[in-house]
Amino acid sequence: MKDTEIETTESEHVEAAVTAGIDRLMNVSVDRVYRDPVHVGDRVIIPAATIAYGGGFGFGSGGNEIERGGGGGGGGWNDGRPVAVIEAGPDGVRIRPVIDFTRVGLTVLAAALAIWRAAKH
Repeated sequence: MKDTEIETTESEHVEAAVTAGIDRLMNVSVDRVYRDPVHVGDRVIIPAATIAYGGGFGFGSGGNEIERGGGGGGGGWNDGRPVAVIEAGPDGVRIRPVIDFTRVGLTVLAAALAIWRAAKH
């Protein structure tokens, strides 16, 4: 196999990966944030979430004629968590926030450690 064939195959692979990643980011729709309503008696319950995505990639190559090597890499993440429950009924609409006690506890712990460390110095 020639070097050009290898480069073309790698180039096509990278292009396909980047295209798939961009597609995933650009196709965020309302159904990822608001789930299907649940009917309970005369009330409708709609769960709501926050969605976040991120990622990156990079490429590199050797600096001279002897080092013809190169490489690249990339990665990404996504996160989703419930933030509220929307309740619609005969007496109106209420939005009830979902409290993430783990996140609150970790924030309080981090703040306490920061204050303790600042007091030591």
